[in-house]
Amino acid sequence: MTDRSDAIAAEAHLRHLRERHRPAHNRRTAASHAAFLVALLHPGDRVLDVGCGPGSITVGLAEAVGPGGVAIGVDLDPGPAPVPLVRGDATRLPVAGGAVDAVFVCAVLQHMTDPLALLREARRVCRPGAVIAVADADRGGALMAPADPWLDRGHEILDRLRGHGSPHVGRELRGLLHAAGFVDAVATARGTGGGGPATPRMAEWEAAAFEAPAAVAAAAERGIATPEEMAEAAAAWRRWGADPGATLARHWFEATARAPGGED
Repeated sequence: MTDRSDAIAAEAHLRHLRERHRPAHNRRTAASHAAFLVALLHPGDRVLDVGCGPGSITVGLAEAVGPGGVAIGVDLDPGPAPVPLVRGDATRLPVAGGAVDAVFVCAVLQHMTDPLALLREARRVCRPGAVIAVADADRGGALMAPADPWLDRGHEILDRLRGHGSPHVGRELRGLLHAAGFVDAVATARGTGGGGPATPRMAEWEAAAFEAPAAVAAAAERGIATPEEMAEAAAAWRRWGADPGATLARHWFEATARAPGGED
């Protein structure tokens, strides 16, 4: 293995992940993922959606602040949307200091090598008293029945394939907001998942993560898992999905805070 071949495999896997998750990202709305921020917005507010992806949430944020307000999405690879979307780096936002009334960051920090850098940049663009709302997952403490060691191994493989970021950032949101200079941080958590008629379909989607050629190649090139181990993990997900008692629960965290100053 060379550094160049490792980088090529990692980039191919990243492209695969973008395509794999794009349909789910397109289904996200302000109602489904940003309701905890929408409740704090006012007509005329200027909102920045950091890591907006296709902008499906940004559209709802724009509606929430009315015709007198504006919502702008920023992403490295923004999709087409009927609201302003800007190509940009989340740690170097193309926005003047103190220019926005609210910032939204959904499922972005888990992919950041330095999530605090993003939040400090968000703090820079916030006016005094502005609100920030952050949402992210946390894979730690996931509950699965029936248990299977290959499911555990599969989680380990996917975590290492990420190459950067943390799948456990959800529990850190409140502390990260405090460290970035925000105040009055409040976090809530809820379980997602369960089990029912859709479980086999979800298991098949999880199994496919271990069979994608880009994932198999990246795991082998980087010494994370052999093709045989990837196949075992995929088979474990299918066994789990076929079990009549299959149940899964994971955590999702949401946190709000405000920039110091302004009206309390």
